[in-house]
Amino acid sequence: MSQDRTMLTTLWSETDGVLLLRSVATAMVRLSEVGDPGAYTLPYPDEAQRALNTTVLTCLLLKAKPPESLPELVEWAAKRPLDQWPGTLPPDVVPPESRFLDEATRQPTALCYEWAVDAEDSAARHSEQRYMAIASQRCWEENYPEAYRAFRLLLTRRPVLTHRELATLPAAADGELGPLGDLLYDVYRPAPSGHLDRERRSHISCARCHTLLHLTVGGDLWCERRRCRELGTARRGREYPVDDGGGAQLLIRPLRQWVSATGALEERLAQRLAAAGADVELWPGFGAYGIRVRFPGGTTLAVDHKDWESPALLGRRAVPPQPDPPYDRCVWVVPAARLRKNPDFRTTFEAYRPSASPELMTDRELLRTARRLIGTTAPGLRDTAPDPGPDGEATEGLF
Repeated sequence: MSQDRTMLTTLWSETDGVLLLRSVATAMVRLSEVGDPGAYTLPYPDEAQRALNTTVLTCLLLKAKPPESLPELVEWAAKRPLDQWPGTLPPDVVPPESRFLDEATRQPTALCYEWAVDAEDSAARHSEQRYMAIASQRCWEENYPEAYRAFRLLLTRRPVLTHRELATLPAAADGELGPLGDLLYDVYRPAPSGHLDRERRSHISCARCHTLLHLTVGGDLWCERRRCRELGTARRGREYPVDDGGGAQLLIRPLRQWVSATGALEERLAQRLAAAGADVELWPGFGAYGIRVRFPGGTTLAVDHKDWESPALLGRRAVPPQPDPPYDRCVWVVPAARLRKNPDFRTTFEAYRPSASPELMTDRELLRTARRLIGTTAPGLRDTAPDPGPDGEATEGLF
């Protein structure tokens, strides 16, 4: 590790701003799980009280005006950009104008979850690791890779189920889910009230990504996925009436963010690579990594899709997976939109990562690499035209 990286690691562990943002992010995620954070009265939940205490103490030490209550801290999280919070931070750790809560819905942003999982005491709770580790272990013990793949495909393609579907799916899957049928009840939960259209008495899915749309404070519909928002106004998809089929069951947020969204993009990328002549396997080794790509010349890539707001937080997690199944190079694919929005994304990522692997590429860079390794201009690897989005809209690259 270089001297600069050693310095950044020290700054991260000792900087008051890092401790503050971790604490507040954890509190906002916790509050979103149990109800309306603005409605809380004393005594506050433990995570929320710690976050409020940390913020107040930091403000007092810096002679700044602190929030006077938890509702005021929630307003800070929704309205105050993170680079304007009290305390000091290592360089480039928060994107400009980024916030922990979406102002229109008071729901945690993707960045909020990224900071919550950076806190060691809450990482397992607020990430996908706990549930996916259970699924992987069960399928490994029974030597049932088909069940693991079926589980990943379900989470990827069906972020919403009706209660009736949830109850009947394990039996209807003809054994495909194997030992994982009961795990569905842990990862699909009754849809929160914030997603409910009370006039229609139904939940409404996004026509693009199929997760549930959230109502804003102004009564509009909002999708939590960046890519859908960038495509424009939310599009109504399937409706889930409260009185039909027992209502909607929504995949929990960490799995929507790090498994469902990621899986959809890894599927599309795998299809492009397979069409070009590569040997492609999704989620090999019971989820050791996203895609195993073997080329005719013998080179094997381990590919993971990573759509993170903060390149610094992503860089801190940049450790290659265990070499089982084996690979020659490890690649993390990030949306090209991230690099367009933040030209320093790659530089910041590289400054914070602890090792030289994995390599960071956009989807188009990976496809160009594949084209060189295959030595062809096969249709599956052509990237001269924008790729159509899930509803037919043209987008830049795959992501």
